Amino acid sequence: MPQKARYAMPNGLLFIEDISGGRPPYPFTGEKVQFTSSCISVACLHEIDGEAEIVLGPAEEVAPAYALAFDGRLDTPSKELVITDVPGNHLLKARVPDVVTRIRVWRSHPEWPDQVIVGWG
Repeated sequence: MPQKARYAMPNGLLFIEDISGGRPPYPFTGEKVQFTSSCISVACLHEIDGEAEIVLGPAEEVAPAYALAFDGRLDTPSKELVITDVPGNHLLKARVPDVVTRIRVWRSHPEWPDQVIVGWG
């Protein structure tokens, strides 16, 4: 079942990782989606411009008509996926079946999307 949250995102950035934590991409570049094997960072609408809607769920249930921005694998040793903001607050989370999970990300706009959709599996 997909989950949704509307949130004014500090720094216009969210992270997708295992609930036990991950290693964020560093250094940050101008790319809107960056990743390591344990963390994916996604640029979205900045808090000063309003709230962004974040959606998390099985990919076949959440896939929109937007262009795919990311399709890759993420280490999920705890089998629990979480979306966090820059301070580390948990916004959405989901149980996943495997210790490595396929993640797909769609964004409503190429620069500063007001909707980010994260599909797992």
